[in-house]
Amino acid sequence: MDLSLQQLRGFVAVAEEQHFGRAAQRLNLTQPPLTRQIQGLERSLGVSLFDRTGRGARLTAAGDVFLEHCRRVLALLEVAPEAARRAADGHTGTLRIAFTAIGAYAVLADFLAMVNRRTPAVTAELTELVSPDQFEALANLHIDLGLVRPPIPAQFDSVPVHSEDLVLAVPAGHKLAEGDGTVSLGEVTADYIGYSPEGSQYLHDICAAMIGMNRYAVSQLASQVPTMLALVRAGLGCALIPRSVTAMGVEGVRYRELAAADAHSVTLHAAWSPDSPNPALQRLAESLKADPRLDA
Repeated sequence: MDLSLQQLRGFVAVAEEQHFGRAAQRLNLTQPPLTRQIQGLERSLGVSLFDRTGRGARLTAAGDVFLEHCRRVLALLEVAPEAARRAADGHTGTLRIAFTAIGAYAVLADFLAMVNRRTPAVTAELTELVSPDQFEALANLHIDLGLVRPPIPAQFDSVPVHSEDLVLAVPAGHKLAEGDGTVSLGEVTADYIGYSPEGSQYLHDICAAMIGMNRYAVSQLASQVPTMLALVRAGLGCALIPRSVTAMGVEGVRYRELAAADAHSVTLHAAWSPDSPNPALQRLAESLKADPRLDA
């Protein structure tokens, strides 16, 4: 069934004017062509849209339903050009954003708030992935932007968006659990729970260097912080974790600040592929390069 916009506009005009003559004047037509348009429309639909009366035209039940849909179609067509322009400019659309579990505690809420401020009409779709999987998804354009740990492969653009210190997580019954001051890593005598190099290479390398892996037995390796904290809670050792994760408030685990000589920060970056065709990403990327602050 082929329906033309001219027919739909003619039908709406007659329905609103309830008179073929007045509708024709409104459309800058003579009445006969408009009448033929409506008749052709009725033949295509196989229903009568109007009851013709001596004083004008009154919608039938079918015409009343058809009018509602015609108005919707014409309204969509009216805004379609502007919507297309806004999508092409990156003002609207969808951003597929991936994040690490640790990154979710550190920065996800603030990052999404920043995205909403800078691109308020863009929808965010979220996926949790470890950094290596995010780099693969970025390369295949399966996601638009990742919140990742360095090192960032050279094929991607990136900006640092967050930095935080590491703290020591110890079992509640550990001798280092007492007190409010700082602790030195030299005081750690229990087994150390480390990061798996396969799942968290960045944190593994930093923490291995800090703790001095040759000094202590590594009792466990884990790639996810919740697993590490469960092991700490079970009394199996101590672990270095980003400060933001302390918000988890795991019962049976105490968090201690490190002495200045042992303190170390870790960073989180927003990364994306410069080959992405997504206009919304391009718009956000330009904004991040100009100002990566999450509160801006």
